[in-house]
Amino acid sequence: MSELNIQQILNSRFRTSAEADRTTVALMGNLGLSTKANVARLAIGRSLALGPFADEGIDAKGLEIPAASLFSQEDIGVWVGLVVTHACRNGLEPIDTMDAFRAAVRKHWHRGASLLLQDWQGANGDFDKFLETLIVRRAGLPEDAQSTPKTPSGTKPTEKPTEISSALVKALAEIGVTAEVRGFVHGPRVTRYKVYLADVNQKPRLEKGMDRLSLVLNLQKAKPILGPGEEAKTISLDVPRPESTWEVVPFSRLREWASATPVEDGKLMVFPGVDVLGNPYSFDLASAPHLLVGGTTGSGKSVCLHSLIMSLMLRLPPAKLQLALIDPKQVEFSVYEGCDYLYGGDVAVDISMARERILELVAEMDSRYQRFMSAGVTNIAEANKRGMALPYIAVFIEELADLILQDRDIEGHVVRLAQKARAAGIHLILATQRPDAKTFSGLVRSNIPARIALTVQRGTESTIILDETGAEDLLGKGDMLVKAKPGGEAERVHGVVALRSDQESVVRERAAR
Repeated sequence: MSELNIQQILNSRFRTSAEADRTTVALMGNLGLSTKANVARLAIGRSLALGPFADEGIDAKGLEIPAASLFSQEDIGVWVGLVVTHACRNGLEPIDTMDAFRAAVRKHWHRGASLLLQDWQGANGDFDKFLETLIVRRAGLPEDAQSTPKTPSGTKPTEKPTEISSALVKALAEIGVTAEVRGFVHGPRVTRYKVYLADVNQKPRLEKGMDRLSLVLNLQKAKPILGPGEEAKTISLDVPRPESTWEVVPFSRLREWASATPVEDGKLMVFPGVDVLGNPYSFDLASAPHLLVGGTTGSGKSVCLHSLIMSLMLRLPPAKLQLALIDPKQVEFSVYEGCDYLYGGDVAVDISMARERILELVAEMDSRYQRFMSAGVTNIAEANKRGMALPYIAVFIEELADLILQDRDIEGHVVRLAQKARAAGIHLILATQRPDAKTFSGLVRSNIPARIALTVQRGTESTIILDETGAEDLLGKGDMLVKAKPGGEAERVHGVVALRSDQESVVRERAAR
């Protein structure tokens, strides 16, 4: 009979070998990880993908770390199951006592740390190549280990998130809601609490009291967000955390998602970031089929656009994808100048070039439909099956409001593309930092069904983008609400950090192929 007890494991301490302890310290520096526990989880996951141990003579002279740092209340059951299952499948001694579990963790940590160091050296210290090595070797890393890669330069290591269940219960009581917290999960920027309401008639009071709850919890301008629960009488409450506890979503993760997701004909998958729990978020631009992106200066709008562009470039060659980039600011898309993906051969950077490029796209759309009619097909997917080899065209317009203010006729051509271009394989991504009814008429918005709203100043601006309020309460720096499907619910996403160096790297890589 097993003597393992989950709570006992969480209250215990673990140590690895002296050699693995030294390797762990080295890997902390190489990978930009802040604690030994972060490296240990990667190492254990790396080892669990392999078979039985070759060397049983492993000392236990490394420094101890508490189990609460290595595992969490939410994932400890998964880790115990993995370790026990590994022993069973590989004919090892059963893991049915605390000593046996500690020994198994020590062996996995020892073996995994050595293998991770070999992977790092084999990648010549290149972090992206290191990640690719882990993926190819099917390291099977747990989600929380995957979400702690090297922090981009210029950012600070995050503090450990604080759990505030008791404070939350007291705060709810102050607004007249009697509740019980039955669990929580730390996401990259918010903590999701599972809240049980003994009296469901108090839910309307909670919905009306979110501003007061924010004040009681001292969330400053941020606000908690109420959502449905997974069990009877429960709701989810997403509580924003201080910026010092946020987890950065590095560009290396977008690379990982792009390479791991199969390319399917007729789909244009893009990866703007992760959801509130840290899970990868993606949607099909071809199904969208057009997208409006809005947010104030500093909200992360431009970085979001680059993430969408590079999602497409990392998955499709120029023969299957062309980018029509229109940039009145003249600097945002300059990194793509000269690349083979550019429709028309360059970035349109002034009003006359923008007008000409949009008219070219309208002509391209009409030309494609004439060819479709002659071939007896109705859309680009059918046409390509007949051998036409037409590339999809993604049209990115940075600051559409400027173009419309300078040339009102442009709006009509944009609307025509939005109304008819989907079947021709032409998809619009329109961006602005000044969403208002004057520059974004109802005709434009009604034909652009998919929306991404980053932080805006007023609820009216959120309504222009999303057809609902909410974006005015976002946290900034890539925090966004995404409506990828017409009529669908807005989903909260934390954006990937795509630096200029990342953009240049992708352009160089694609040019070399």
